[in-house]
Amino acid sequence: MAWIKRNLLFVVGLVVAFALLGGGVLYLVGNLQDADGVSAELTGKNEALDALVKRPTYPNSKNIELVKVEQQRVEGFKTSARARFGEIPKMESLNNAGFKSVLEGTILNLTRSADRAGVKLPDKYDFTFSEQRRQLQLPEKALPSLALHLGDLANICQVLFDSKVHALSSLRRPQVALTDSNGGNDFVTKKPATNTVVGASILPYEVSFECFSSELGAVLAGFLNAKEAYIIKTINVEHGSTPDTQPGQGDPSGTPPPMDPRLMMMRRYGGMAPGLASRYGLAPGGGGPGGPQGMPAPMTPAPTTKAGQTALEEKPLRVSIALEVVKLAAAAPAPAAAAPARTPPKR
Repeated sequence: MAWIKRNLLFVVGLVVAFALLGGGVLYLVGNLQDADGVSAELTGKNEALDALVKRPTYPNSKNIELVKVEQQRVEGFKTSARARFGEIPKMESLNNAGFKSVLEGTILNLTRSADRAGVKLPDKYDFTFSEQRRQLQLPEKALPSLALHLGDLANICQVLFDSKVHALSSLRRPQVALTDSNGGNDFVTKKPATNTVVGASILPYEVSFECFSSELGAVLAGFLNAKEAYIIKTINVEHGSTPDTQPGQGDPSGTPPPMDPRLMMMRRYGGMAPGLASRYGLAPGGGGPGGPQGMPAPMTPAPTTKAGQTALEEKPLRVSIALEVVKLAAAAPAPAAAAPARTPPKR
């Protein structure tokens, strides 16, 4: 203790030196760990640079400019592609009174358009909105979906009316759970879908109508050239019935019915029975009509159509089309370009 008292300053300095030495060791160890991390990151960057340099397309200034040009082309393609799809309208201020007014006006306009185009509609047709016309108050959350479906049906009907179809049989749209809980024949079983990648809504519809083949072609062309994006999933066409040919008679042109191969062999070798021969207009034994065996009868010309007689009459077709309407979410507004900074005038 006496030595410590005599050398107190030396002991204090020694303790401080040991403390500083320990702090230096800890600082060195921490810096070494950080240095190892920086070295690993630097190695990864070097490897990425080597892989980039060794690629077939080197990132020089010329290639970078080409990439910028390609980016502009992609943006232009996206803009032109969006123009082919309808956008989901924003209906924030839509209320019951506004929707009722739009609904009644749309039904009236569609009825008048069908009357002008000569398209027959079902009696007192509500275009699948009979329940909404009867209800006095509709849920506010259901109004945007109902308005969207109403607009799609109006566009679909306009394509049919422009194509001059004979009659509109039925329309079917997606069901809105808040107002269409009763179900019925006005709704499709398939539910709307959403593509989260591109922000698109896919709405299924079905339409049934009567027309000729020419009007059906006009309807398909109308869907193809419409502003909305329509995807036709299925087409079901029911042809009109034709009168059956009575047994034992040929076509109206006079051609006999096709002969069974066994009967042809029997005719060739003289084994045709009288009953079968009379069915095909042949003489017993295999000859032609009324002729000797092996000698075909002269061909008689087919009867020609008289003047004023209908040669070909097309019957109406009943067509059912299942289609989908694709709508994209509204594009986000482009950020405004920053105004250039003004430099103060020199004095």
